[in-house]
Amino acid sequence: MTRLAQAMRDQQGVVLPMTLLALLILSGLLTGFLELSSSEPAIAGNHLMVAQARALAEAGIEQAIWALNTSGIASPLVGTAPAPYDGSRFVATSTGGVQIGGFKVTVTAGAVAYERIITSTGWVPDDTTARGKARQKIVVTVSNPALIVKDPAAALAVRGDLHLGGTAIVDSRPHDGAPGGLPPDARFDTSCGSTRGTLATGSISLAGTAASVWGGTDGNDTPNEYTDTQPTGAIPPGAGDIVTHVAAQLFDQFVLSDADVNALRAYARTRGTYLQHAAGGKIAFDDSRRLPDGLVFIDTVSGATLTPATPASEAAAVEIHGQSVFRGTLFVNGSLTITGHFSARGMVYVQDRLDMDVSGGEVAGAVLSRNVRDASSTSIRSSAAAIGVSFHCNWAKTGGGTIASRWATKHGSYKEVSGS
Repeated sequence: MTRLAQAMRDQQGVVLPMTLLALLILSGLLTGFLELSSSEPAIAGNHLMVAQARALAEAGIEQAIWALNTSGIASPLVGTAPAPYDGSRFVATSTGGVQIGGFKVTVTAGAVAYERIITSTGWVPDDTTARGKARQKIVVTVSNPALIVKDPAAALAVRGDLHLGGTAIVDSRPHDGAPGGLPPDARFDTSCGSTRGTLATGSISLAGTAASVWGGTDGNDTPNEYTDTQPTGAIPPGAGDIVTHVAAQLFDQFVLSDADVNALRAYARTRGTYLQHAAGGKIAFDDSRRLPDGLVFIDTVSGATLTPATPASEAAAVEIHGQSVFRGTLFVNGSLTITGHFSARGMVYVQDRLDMDVSGGEVAGAVLSRNVRDASSTSIRSSAAAIGVSFHCNWAKTGGGTIASRWATKHGSYKEVSGS
């Protein structure tokens, strides 16, 4: 017998073990498929509940934003908002008459006046079921750009010395009447309270007898009355039209912090009104290149906030040679020079030196010059009878009404809480 024949003869009976092995493998696979078929619906159901809980949490966020924008949550807010926005109430949600879940939402004051923290937790099917429920928590920060600018310290406030010349007029009196050079619908507004005409941490000088300052807190019709706050630097009640030598730390309570400046910068970027100064040049506006309405933020070369150590080559340098009525907030992270005819409704906020030598127009709102790095005085001079600053609180804070008072999610703040 050959070796091949012997090997073939030894294979007799191998079919049965192979069949048994195949059946064993198939049985294992079948058992696995049966196990998956029983667990997959539960897993899919859990995923559905989690997705529904997340959607309900987002619904809570949207309801809180709606309440903020419709005065359902009062502003300003101290601490936590009242029910149902204090996390105490389960807001049930149903579809087709069947409850699918609900949410609890809490709104608290943020670190600054123009921010709120919203925490919303979505539950499916509810927040009391002992077993078989899903929960998802979302935290967002919302902001309102119309609340960034603080109540002005005066119609015209300067950190340092102020020089008024020519026929410049500053008026903070609470009365009706169209400011010179603006349409009849323009009105003085003291909704944030009466304020001083001019205020400075240094001295304030008036050249000649034509310039006039009218304050809104001293209760009389006599212009150009001085209140020197030395030696304390504190502003007394009923201070006169012109308030000098105010303590620097008190003045700084009215200016924008670095966080406030960053918030304005971010808002201008979203609106397409952010401009950055180029090294070695100036940004100029005139009748052929107008300032766009809204918040116009003109930044330094590097985009960093101005400090006393910032070199002149880094600071923004802006020139305006005439401008029909500008409605908005002009923020210059550097110096600003205005010549010709200039009219504005809103706020002119200059981080460094401000020089105005104009032939007509008026700023209805407020003007602030910080002189962060330039020790020179701020100068405002006019050769026309109707030029200066008339105090309008609402326009100063909302850029002449161009910055809407609306709450919206702050970019990058959306966060799903791990483990919820």
